[in-house]
Amino acid sequence: MTTTDEKPLNLLVHALSGPFPDEAESLAGLIEAALRSENIYIEQIPLSDEQRHDFLLLAFEERILLPVVGRMTGAWEDRRLRFVPEEMFFMPYVARVLFLKARQTGILSPEGAVREVLSDHPESHVDQAVAFLREMKPHASACVAEGGLMMAVAKKAGITTDVHDIVDSCVAAGIMSPCTRGFAKQGFAWYEFHPCLNWETETSQKNHNG
Repeated sequence: MTTTDEKPLNLLVHALSGPFPDEAESLAGLIEAALRSENIYIEQIPLSDEQRHDFLLLAFEERILLPVVGRMTGAWEDRRLRFVPEEMFFMPYVARVLFLKARQTGILSPEGAVREVLSDHPESHVDQAVAFLREMKPHASACVAEGGLMMAVAKKAGITTDVHDIVDSCVAAGIMSPCTRGFAKQGFAWYEFHPCLNWETETSQKNHNG
C-alpha cells in the first residue's frame, strides 16, 4: 500500500485492521474525529448512539480515549467512563502521535511514536527508553508491571539510564501511567503501560528487524 493513492482515513483503517480486525472502520472514524482537536465531546463522536457506547467503551479499555475529568491522582485507572451529555475525552500523547503517523503510512509503529514523543530528551535517553519498553513487553501482564520487576529487567538488559528517569519521561508522554488502586497497602509501585505498545504491525516489525 502506498500513501499517494489512499486517503488518510483509509490508511488509518488499514493500520487498525491488524489489532482490531472487526472494529477497524468504526474505530477509525472515532479516532479521526478525536484527532481534530485536543479534546472531544461525547456528542462529537460520529457514531450512532448504540455504536458510540460500544466503541467508546473499547476506546476507553484500550486507553485510546480517556475522560478529561478524573480523580486527583491522574492515573488512567482512576478515571471512570461516563455516558453523560458533554462528557469530554482526550487521547494520550503517544496514541495521538501513533495514529497521526498511521494516517500517513497505513501502519502502526509504536517504537516510532515513542521516539517522537520523547524527542525532546537526549538521543541516548530515547534509545534507552525504547530498549527498556521493548524488554518490558513480555513481562507486563495485562499491560501492568511492578517497579521492582522493572528495575530487575532493566538491569538484566543492560539499561544504564536511571529507570526512574525513563519512567518519569514515559508518564509525561502518555506511554505509562502510575497505578494506585489495590497496591497502596502492599507498598509497591505499579505502572500501567499503554496498550498501543503491543499494536505493532507486520510491516513495521519488518522495518525494525531489517
